[in-house]
Amino acid sequence: MTATLLIPALLFGVMSTFHQFRISERTAKIALGKSEPPQAILDKVKKAQAALQTISYTMERTDTLVTGDVRTMRGKVKLQVAIQDSIFGFKFVARKDSEPGERIYDGHVGYETYPGTKTYRLLTEASRVRQLLNGGGGHLVLEDLVRINTSQVTTMHLREDAQHYYLTFNYRDLEEYDVRKRYKVFTIAKSSLLPVALRSHQETLGKIQDLSYRITGLLVNDPAFSYNFSELSFLKDYNQVLEVHANRPVMNLKDKPFPPFALRSFGNDPVSSAPLKGQVVLLDFWEVWCSPCIEALPKMEQLYSTYKKRGLQVYGIVNDLKQLEAAKALVRKRGLSYAMLIGNEALRKDYHLTGAVPLYILIDKKGQVRMISEGFPAELEAIIQKVLTE
Repeated sequence: MTATLLIPALLFGVMSTFHQFRISERTAKIALGKSEPPQAILDKVKKAQAALQTISYTMERTDTLVTGDVRTMRGKVKLQVAIQDSIFGFKFVARKDSEPGERIYDGHVGYETYPGTKTYRLLTEASRVRQLLNGGGGHLVLEDLVRINTSQVTTMHLREDAQHYYLTFNYRDLEEYDVRKRYKVFTIAKSSLLPVALRSHQETLGKIQDLSYRITGLLVNDPAFSYNFSELSFLKDYNQVLEVHANRPVMNLKDKPFPPFALRSFGNDPVSSAPLKGQVVLLDFWEVWCSPCIEALPKMEQLYSTYKKRGLQVYGIVNDLKQLEAAKALVRKRGLSYAMLIGNEALRKDYHLTGAVPLYILIDKKGQVRMISEGFPAELEAIIQKVLTE
């Protein structure tokens, strides 16, 4: 799993239901007169998407992150629509040009493949399967190509030129996440009435995140579509990664003594792990630019408030020093009461941290790592209750 930014999957919703929203009366004009209203164009796009069976395309994606960094990625994606599928509504295989492995969803489970070691990682839980989109070729899978999500749209605007419609969706500010000025701009090809580009914009704590997607080589319902999701060829030659996590070494800490640490708090006080023996400790590795991290902060606060008298200690840990002041401001604004720490190089080395967040590590009273999760696990409270009673 790679570092998760304030991604559209959270901030723009994952529901496919089309809610009522207010449509702007400002419609673009072209040489021959007024264009059609935005809703009419959206209806045409929905009709075109309803006819989709298979899709192949090349994607170029450029992310401008809240840190100021810019990353560009390119690769190929194949989708097969599966209307009854409850996770994505389609199957897919995606590969990033800069990485040899693939991200695959066959309609039941997800796979991450690693050709260098001839291994694969299997994902079975729905929440874990969705994380396929957070790294590798999954970054290039555009869900809105199959079904545009308007569940949280507040206003919609339209302009056009000779070849394209440009639909702009505006969204409400998310005060609880300090996210503002949210909008998406879809470029719709008049020839296919399908999205061929998307710009997703928002500002977090006054800093811009801008994600741009551009599709080329789009093939729709191609008779030559050849990928067989029912018989994945790599399974014959690859071995499933089980206990040894060569590609995610942090997972190798499970069921072992936790690496001790000596850090500083947000208030610059020294904090050592030495006095923690005999307590249950939950480590929450998070960053201010990570939307799932921010979403989970109130849950972490609730867990701490509920179980601190029974011996639960919670530490939030931030490693991105460039965003440290923003993280401190967010903690103050939220009124979080559990301890916040600043990571250092020794911690990053001992815990094999790659920058991928959120990451949760639960340590039992004997100092053994009992749980490691990339993403907030639904069963976390039940695990804490169990470990506290041991």
